[in-house]
Amino acid sequence: MWKVFSLFLLPVAVLAAPRPEWLWRNEMFHIVPVYRECSVRKLPDCKSGIEAVYRSSESRPGVIAQLPTASIAPVSPEKIDLARYAELRAEVENLSDRPVMLVVRIHSERGRDRHTAEQLDLILQPHEKRSISVPYTTIAPYNKIRLEKVMRGPAGADCNPNLHPRGLRQVDFLTYNPALFGDREYHLRITGIRFAGTPPVYASVLAEPERFYPFIDRFGQYIHGNWPGKVREEAEIARRGESERAALRALLPMRERNRFGGWTGGPVRRATGFFRVEKVDGRWSLIDPEGRLFFAFSMNSIRYNNTYYQKNRRNWFTHTDSYVLRNLQAKYGQEIFPAALDMTLDRLSAWGFNTLGGWADPRLCRRGRLAYTPVLLDNLRIARIPGIKFYDPFDPAFAAALDDAFRTEWAFSVNDPYCIGYFVQNELSFQPADVGRQLAVAPPQQPGKGEFRRLLERKYASIDALNRAWKSDFRNFDDFLAARKVRFDLRSALPDLCVITDLMVEHYYKVCRDGVRRNAPNHLYLGSRFMPILSADCRIAGIAARYCDVISINSYLLRYRDLALPELKIDRPLFLSEFSLRADGNGFFGRQQVRNQSERASELERLFGEILSNPRLIGAAWYCYQDQTVTGRDSKGECYPFGFVDITDTPYEEMTAASRKVSETMYAVRYGKGKENDR
Repeated sequence: MWKVFSLFLLPVAVLAAPRPEWLWRNEMFHIVPVYRECSVRKLPDCKSGIEAVYRSSESRPGVIAQLPTASIAPVSPEKIDLARYAELRAEVENLSDRPVMLVVRIHSERGRDRHTAEQLDLILQPHEKRSISVPYTTIAPYNKIRLEKVMRGPAGADCNPNLHPRGLRQVDFLTYNPALFGDREYHLRITGIRFAGTPPVYASVLAEPERFYPFIDRFGQYIHGNWPGKVREEAEIARRGESERAALRALLPMRERNRFGGWTGGPVRRATGFFRVEKVDGRWSLIDPEGRLFFAFSMNSIRYNNTYYQKNRRNWFTHTDSYVLRNLQAKYGQEIFPAALDMTLDRLSAWGFNTLGGWADPRLCRRGRLAYTPVLLDNLRIARIPGIKFYDPFDPAFAAALDDAFRTEWAFSVNDPYCIGYFVQNELSFQPADVGRQLAVAPPQQPGKGEFRRLLERKYASIDALNRAWKSDFRNFDDFLAARKVRFDLRSALPDLCVITDLMVEHYYKVCRDGVRRNAPNHLYLGSRFMPILSADCRIAGIAARYCDVISINSYLLRYRDLALPELKIDRPLFLSEFSLRADGNGFFGRQQVRNQSERASELERLFGEILSNPRLIGAAWYCYQDQTVTGRDSKGECYPFGFVDITDTPYEEMTAASRKVSETMYAVRYGKGKENDR
């Protein structure tokens, strides 16, 4: 995931001789103070270098920083011409006794316009020293293309991730918060910081808007790039479908699996007719309805609808109808169902997946071929606390919405043995300072704010006592209830904000647990998909553990062997509800984590080995089935090649082979050689 940037969209080869490296000397940069808990100093015994000690930090009062940061900025930014080079290089040494995840980001600015280069991510083993390079691209001098509000665009265009050539703002060296992995601090030495490499020659079409637009073809592909497997005509999609169906028919079914995907080569446990969890020889495990050990190898987000954003972008596309649907029709016919459903299920079974993850089309779940784990109430529009992604569990509408989900869209699942259980919502915000602050300025009719008022009235004998504690100016408790702006000191109020947050979170998980038990008592409550653990911290996770059968975590940190909830007092199994990895190519802009699909497949094998070795994990769900669109799935612009299939519904064969390989051996790797024993 820290490999060299692929220049797939730069058709002109670089011909110039390599430039001499430019050392960024200590006197040419200054240290930018970011977090007071982190210690950063220049190294006096080398020409260019810093030493950083990273500790658990707050990004603002009461909000834990996910990425403690050491930043350096140029003394004279106008003297550094980023366009003369192609990468930032340095030597990095991990002085800690634990692995450290290092993230490097380069920021530039021109006036109020800021661009950030694609970041480098890597894992440094204890006391490891290595050379790193962070490739980047800049805005071409002849460029006339500006793409607004995109996460990534063509190299050389005026958009992320291309840097302003004369606008270096700062370079960040970040780690993930040590508390995330139960560590106290990390210690890094970074030396020989320099710019190097010969810049690429950017595509000439960037100078000619009339040629550049539109730049997305009828299949959803980047017009001005070429790569192996690019679709040129609809008939090609149909031919690929026929070839794939023949290949799938030739594959033998996975060995030693029952109809649910459980392990028939292993021990038999107590069968209940539904999925449950149990600790087996020190490892948490799912037990399938027939009593077999089951590890959920899951695929997220399997949908067949249009997912790309077009507002104010019509000139980007040759066609403005759904190319997602059109590609599927080219393969499955004008009416894509049920053929597309059958192909998806055939694929997943052949690729070694035994579970449909979050946001799987319910029609797939109904077909009785794979286990499944629905996500309920994601992006619910009612009962939400304004200004934050968290919901008011004291609002009766929240529990009613959960009941309604069981009565309508997921009614078929409540007695279905293929349903493992339910996630309720996804990636909520649990930061006490945020939840409490937003609740304090919520409308007076917000039920949770009424609970907050009652809590404060019980604690403080008078409004004057509250005002002294919070440094606030409320006239009375009715005034607090009516307040819609922050009229208190956040740090002074933080203890009470934490208390009300704990109360809200406790009641939230109780309402969700009770809703699952009330409507689907045979199924598991799988939690709310933390992202990452630190977004809640272990105190919040400890509350969740009192109500969840399984705690779910979305983590893209690529470090899973020791994924845990440090200091969690209640032993609960974990579900890795999202993980993924991306590769360069296929017309996607910017640098990904690995260079090609072969490297991506190798990394999948390594990562899944770590997942299987973690005794807390009962499953892992890949995100996602199909690549996101090149121009972004929504207005936020997320546009990553996460998929097992590309936008034309063509599988990445290296990945499908790797997933089948790890699935074939996962039970033996997880549990050892199988044997029958007593229930």
